[in-house]
Amino acid sequence: MDLATERFLRIEAIFQEAIEAPEKVRDLLIEVQCKGDSQLMSEVRLLLEACKAAEQVDETWRSEAGTRGVDSLSLRRVGPYEIDKLLGRGGMGAVYLAHRADGQFEQEVAVKLIDLPLATALFRERFRQERQILAELQHPYIARLLDGGVTSEGDLYLVMEYVDGRPIHQYCNERQLSLSERLGLFLHICEAVQFAHQHFVVHRDLKPDNILVAPDGTPRLLDFGTAKLISPTIDRLDRTLTREGYSSFTPQYASPEQILGRTITAATDTYSLGVLLYYLITCALPYELKELTLEEMIRVICETPPRRPEHQAGSHKKIDVDLEAILMKALRKEPQDRYRSAELLASDIRAYMARQPVAARKGGFRYRAGKFIRRNSVLLLVGSFLAISLLAGITGILWQSHQTNIQKRKAEARSADLRQLSNSLLSELDQAIRDLPGSTGAQKLLVSRVLDHLDRMAADARDDRQTQLDLASAYIQIGQVQGDGYFQNMGDTPGALSDFDKAIAIANSLSMLDRKDREALRVLALALRSRSETLFRAGRTPEAVPLIRQATSAFDILTADSNASASLLAEAANAYGVMGDELGQPMIGSLNDVYGAVAAYRTDLSLVIRARKTDASVARTLRVAAIASMRIGEIEMDTDPVQALRDLDVALQFLDAMPKGEQASFGSARTRSAVLHRQAISLNELGRYDEAARLFDQVYQADLKRQSADPLDTRLLEDLIGDLSDEADGYEYAADPALARNPADRPRNLRMAASLYAKAIPLAEKFLRQEPANENLQETLAELILDVDSLHFALHSPGETKHQEKDQLAILRRLAHDTADPFMLYAVANVFLRVEPRSLRDPQFTLHCAQGSVERSFGTIPAMQLALAKAYRVAGQTARSREEAGKGLAILPPQRPNEPKPRLRKLLEIEAR
Repeated sequence: MDLATERFLRIEAIFQEAIEAPEKVRDLLIEVQCKGDSQLMSEVRLLLEACKAAEQVDETWRSEAGTRGVDSLSLRRVGPYEIDKLLGRGGMGAVYLAHRADGQFEQEVAVKLIDLPLATALFRERFRQERQILAELQHPYIARLLDGGVTSEGDLYLVMEYVDGRPIHQYCNERQLSLSERLGLFLHICEAVQFAHQHFVVHRDLKPDNILVAPDGTPRLLDFGTAKLISPTIDRLDRTLTREGYSSFTPQYASPEQILGRTITAATDTYSLGVLLYYLITCALPYELKELTLEEMIRVICETPPRRPEHQAGSHKKIDVDLEAILMKALRKEPQDRYRSAELLASDIRAYMARQPVAARKGGFRYRAGKFIRRNSVLLLVGSFLAISLLAGITGILWQSHQTNIQKRKAEARSADLRQLSNSLLSELDQAIRDLPGSTGAQKLLVSRVLDHLDRMAADARDDRQTQLDLASAYIQIGQVQGDGYFQNMGDTPGALSDFDKAIAIANSLSMLDRKDREALRVLALALRSRSETLFRAGRTPEAVPLIRQATSAFDILTADSNASASLLAEAANAYGVMGDELGQPMIGSLNDVYGAVAAYRTDLSLVIRARKTDASVARTLRVAAIASMRIGEIEMDTDPVQALRDLDVALQFLDAMPKGEQASFGSARTRSAVLHRQAISLNELGRYDEAARLFDQVYQADLKRQSADPLDTRLLEDLIGDLSDEADGYEYAADPALARNPADRPRNLRMAASLYAKAIPLAEKFLRQEPANENLQETLAELILDVDSLHFALHSPGETKHQEKDQLAILRRLAHDTADPFMLYAVANVFLRVEPRSLRDPQFTLHCAQGSVERSFGTIPAMQLALAKAYRVAGQTARSREEAGKGLAILPPQRPNEPKPRLRKLLEIEAR
């Protein structure tokens, strides 16, 4: 970027920040952002004056239009919505009150769109970020995203729930809420902020004006336009915005790290929550910014201790010392000294309201005893009267206790024997055969022998914590053997889910009994992770994601301890890897949140690195790191195959660094094949078809050897089907006239593709017999059959087809139902786009599927944009085809110089012409 362009972008970014801020703090923000550059400050102020003059002209035009009986705003349509009036304007957009005007149903909404003259690509990307953030944040206390898209003028817009409410501080004061009522309302806000943090979102501008309370008392958290989405892609955008001068905050609620431009974390929001709580309780702020200069702001916020709260909600009642301790901890200068999460802050508030000890006090025995006495004063008074009566029964109780202890010792001995037997069966037998080829039959025998034993053991373990923990762990191991798709398993998904439920029930009950029981929390996290990954592999992603979020939240609590063991860190890393898969692993039914997925994989890697530093000998950490690197490369395969090859090579380096014995294990060898498979796909995307074919053949032979040794393992069938069909895709790409280097090779490439698809069909049929309800398998088989017939038709050899086209197309129509995920709709649309003969194609149905895939993926996948562009072209809508292709190109990362152009970019450019 040349210096002139960089300076213009910096001026623009500071202008956008200043125009969004209240007028009284604009000069302060300009001074902060310009960092003493007087010429830069002058240019920004001139731009603000010009913008103000333009707004005055615009207001005059609107006034004149009103006198002519024309309301310009009411005539503007945004999708199916008609704008009623302007609600507010900010640096990145304006918010309007609108109503649905297509006759479907009546609904008032808030529409936010970029309508400023300086809305360049940088701020459009920030707006897209807000849309992606809101799409994930479905929570009762967060204003919901209802719709989104692009206006006829090309502006991005969001349609959000309209909250007809009052700012939280005004609501509290107008209704004269008590302290407990204010705290209860604040707890709802903490819940919303914690939910956002679990989605890797830091709000960064929590203040009363961004929290509206509806008349029924329900709060709504608004305005994620300044939020930070913790993922590598968004981090790059945030760094760009910061470098160009954009650093958004409201001074009175900003944390010291925001003022100083340091790293933003969840603790940034907990600081703002502390300021908000202070204001709700005292009707005053903890600091007073008199001059609103940069020096004053740094001195007051970063150096001056907050004022001690003196009165409650305008009265002169002293603030309780516990509540004061909570406020002071939330407002500490260093992030590591504050509450690390909104949930921990809320936990202390709940403890305060229940008259229990609060963590911020760090009180000793006397403090805790005093709390206990105040909570139970009535009971203690009654207890003193009962003491004499109790003494009379001591003799009888001692005798009963003696008999009980005898029975307890017998039960403990029996439980110890049962535990030893269980651990022996599970640990020794399972580990001996889990990675052994052909062991599925032995695993069935193991499960049938152990399950009855565990169920009997449960009846004797109710009062024995350690036995219950061992029992829960045993159920997890059995469930993994039965049907966890992340392990070699027997394909018994219902049985696995049942056993995971047993483990969750046991671990959850123990955790509820003692919130500080770290081992119970660890077992609970492992059980939640196992159930989640099993549901995900069974195609039930919406059910799986909440569980994996609970699991990672539990691991976050456990790994916050600086002394966390390497094995615990490795378990937490595994959980984040599963979260990444469920959020954004391509084409297998994920939620298509690629930003969230990459963020989860990066967390996975950081935990692995931390585990390696703690204890490099811990098994499987390198394999976990390899899988995380592979997943990141997998996300990049279509859009940036050159970078994907680099990340996949890092995955191979992790695998190569493993001990030789571990490299040869079943899991590690299968992971290596998966990495090489993805490298082959990336080579196909770059047009290096011969290299890809050789690599696919190498992977297929290794996978075939494993599958032959254990034909009952469904994962290996899935691997083989993927090897054959993805290699066939490469031959089809090579036969495409738009991509082919040698058109004379087209017949040979088509024959090779047809042969590979045909080879995959019996494998898919076998897999489907084992899982007949699996819709992804049904789609895969139908697509393979249609691909073979269509290719033979293209080769003018219809005698080799089985003429099953209409039956298979009927299956695909059934699978493209109203609740189908975007990947299913995308796959069906692609089949209908290329099925032969052409008389079988249905342009309108194809367009419907392609539109659904883009809408349900929020327009974030370039390959789906390509399918939609093709569908519009086939339907005769050429202009829309070019428009959708352009959107797909806009999603792709910039084309780096001296690097080959990927297949997807080439095809999108063709459609965009």
